[in-house]
Amino acid sequence: MPPLAVPAAQVANRIELLPAAPTPFSDRTLLRYRLPAAASVRVSIFDVMGREVARPVEASVSAGPHQIVFEANGLQAEIIQVRSQIAYPALAASEVTYVAGVGPASVSATLRGMQSKAVWFATEELIYSVIARPEFQNIRDLRNKKIALTGLGGTSHVALQISLEAVGENQKNFVYIGMGGAQLLPALESGTVEAALLSPPMLYFAKKKGFRELLDVGSRAKMPLGGLTVMNSTIRNRGDELKRVIKSMQAAKQEILRSKEKSVAMIASFLHVDRDVAEDTYPVYRKTVSGSGVPTHEGIDQIIKSLQAAGQFTDRKVTFDEVADDRIAKEVAKELGYKIQ
Repeated sequence: MPPLAVPAAQVANRIELLPAAPTPFSDRTLLRYRLPAAASVRVSIFDVMGREVARPVEASVSAGPHQIVFEANGLQAEIIQVRSQIAYPALAASEVTYVAGVGPASVSATLRGMQSKAVWFATEELIYSVIARPEFQNIRDLRNKKIALTGLGGTSHVALQISLEAVGENQKNFVYIGMGGAQLLPALESGTVEAALLSPPMLYFAKKKGFRELLDVGSRAKMPLGGLTVMNSTIRNRGDELKRVIKSMQAAKQEILRSKEKSVAMIASFLHVDRDVAEDTYPVYRKTVSGSGVPTHEGIDQIIKSLQAAGQFTDRKVTFDEVADDRIAKEVAKELGYKIQ
C-alpha cells in the first residue's frame, strides 16, 4: 500500500485529521489523526512556502487514534495510548523507547527484572476521586459493590486501596471492575457499576450529572502520577536525547503555570470539552504540575509501600537506586531555574 500523505483533502475518506493544538506554535504542537484500519502512513510538515521541513512519521501504523508531538527543537514523538500491561513489555522489547508512566506497574516491572528506571515525575499528587450513584451516602455504603477503574493493578487501583485503608475500610470488601477510561462514566450512568474512580474532566461531568463524590483518593495516597520510565540502556547510550525529552516535558509544565489562557484552550481541544469544563480543570492541573520533575525518595517509597501492602516484594528492602535514576532530571531542573540540592 502506498504511503498516506497528511493533506486531508487527499485522504478524507480514509483517515480523520484533527486540528493541531496549539496553532500557530513557536516550539511545539500536537498533531492528531485517526485511522479506520492499519495502513502505511507518512506525516509531513510543510512551511508557508510549501516546502517539506520534517517527516515525523513514515511507517506502518495500527488502526485507531494516534498523536504526534512535533517539536521545533528537533524532537518528534509519536504518542501511542496503551494500557500499562502492554506498555512495559513493549518497552522491554524495544518496541517503544519511552513510557509515560511512573507508578506501581512500572516499579513492579523493574523489580521483576526489567532493566529500567524511573527518570522523571510528571506530578507528585494524584487527582482521582471515587464518584458514586446518588443513593450512596458514604464510602461504607459501597461495601460489596462494584467500583469501576482503569488498569487493575496499576496506579489508580493501588491508590484506591491505600485510600480505603486510610479511612478504615478493608479494601477486600469492595469489587473492582477494570475497563477503558471512556467507559467509566457510561457504566456509572447505566447502573452497570455503583461507583467509579474518576479524574478530571470526567470528575466534573459526573458531579454535574448529580453523582456524589465519596472519597478524595489524591489527598490520602501520596504518590506520583505519571512520569517517564526508560530502559537502562537508554540512560547509558541516549543520554543527550533523554535530556532533551525531559527538558521539553518539564518546559511544558512550566508553560501550564505561566499561561492560563493557552492551557485552558489546550485542555478544551485535547480533551474535547467546553471552555467551562476546561476552566474548572485547569486549577487541578496547575497544582499537580508545580514540581521540578525530579524523582523523589518519598514518591518512590510510597510506590514501594503500596506494592508491599498488596503482598509484593515483602521479602526484600528496595532502595531508591534500584528503581529510579534522578541524575538527568536534576540537570534539567537546575538549567530551568529550580533550586535542587
